[in-house]
Amino acid sequence: MATTFIDLTNKVLRRLNEVEITSSDFASATGVQALAKDSVRDSIGKINQAEFEWPFNSAEHTQTLAVGQEEYTWPTFYKVAEWNSFQIVKDASLGVESQQLKFIERDVWYREYRDADDNSGASGVGVPIYVFPSSGNGYGVSPSPDKTYTIKFRYYQTHTDLNLFNDATLVPTNHDAVIVDGALFYMYLFKDNMEAAQISAGSFQQGIKEMQTIHINKYESVRDRRVRF
Repeated sequence: MATTFIDLTNKVLRRLNEVEITSSDFASATGVQALAKDSVRDSIGKINQAEFEWPFNSAEHTQTLAVGQEEYTWPTFYKVAEWNSFQIVKDASLGVESQQLKFIERDVWYREYRDADDNSGASGVGVPIYVFPSSGNGYGVSPSPDKTYTIKFRYYQTHTDLNLFNDATLVPTNHDAVIVDGALFYMYLFKDNMEAAQISAGSFQQGIKEMQTIHINKYESVRDRRVRF
């Protein structure tokens, strides 16, 4: 279970021997408490900048296809899709088995399959076999579906700032210390304590490298991806 915004903020405040914030005062926080909130947000933002595809930002989306419709929009907070994860969901009532969709480039669909899909009109062609990037903010399937099949796929979500006191970060709880170290860096900068800020920055950078080892390159030596401030 991920840690809430207020819990992370209070962890930072405790490290600085400052008064903790309550849920009733969270939205109207001022002074050092407001700065602690901003520092937690900035720390999580830096973590998300360090890797484009953190596994904890991965999500699954399910889409019911419309008969005769090839193109669909991405889900909210979409960042990038795992194209090899697209599959038709088994549905005995529609007479379809689970099967993976094959990725093709849009120009391939346009050149080889578009005419057949367009000519099918509102009735569709059959069970989709291919998935391709659409010209807008989304994806397409082909052949044009002739029934309301369901597909599912995995994608990575964009980072969004925490706002409410009980908002929970997607960063796993076992990395709370990394978030706190990053937040302390920003707090010490504000206090003009450059020595303490440098120490926190070093801990933060090392923590992100350890996260990369655990989540990204489990079977490789640690890559040196220093976080720049």
